[in-house]
Amino acid sequence: NAALEEAKRDGSGTDMELAEIESAALAAAIDDAEASKDSDDLSDAEREFLAKVKGLKFASSAVSFIEIFEGAESSFQSMLMSSNPSDVTEALRFFVKAKHFGLPCALTGMKQALALMWSNENNIQDEVLRAFMEVFVSVPGTEGKELLSENQ
Repeated sequence: NAALEEAKRDGSGTDMELAEIESAALAAAIDDAEASKDSDDLSDAEREFLAKVKGLKFASSAVSFIEIFEGAESSFQSMLMSSNPSDVTEALRFFVKAKHFGLPCALTGMKQALALMWSNENNIQDEVLRAFMEVFVSVPGTEGKELLSENQ
């Protein structure tokens, strides 16, 4: 923490360096909290700090997951146009999951997938139809057996 404050104060650190220092400081705080969590003689303030560190660790993991998920968008868009049917199928499944997570990249991918309905491959056409049913017509996870209500 002292290194971070000093770098911020004198302007010697670049944004990347400051982010690395912050990340290292966070990792050290999490490690310290994890090491002390087994102790039965924690004060209320220490328990509260441990709870906040756990929350921060969860939030940090969630942000990392979202960044990775959204970073994969361009790769999966390329896979949609692949000549390999299994690549296309996996890309479609990715965009369906992205839609269920509410990620904006899902609509872009699903729009791009619409052109695949005119594919020469029947299994790709079937997968596109399943993906559109899952995203726009049926309740997720029901395999098209339960339709979305009109207001959704």
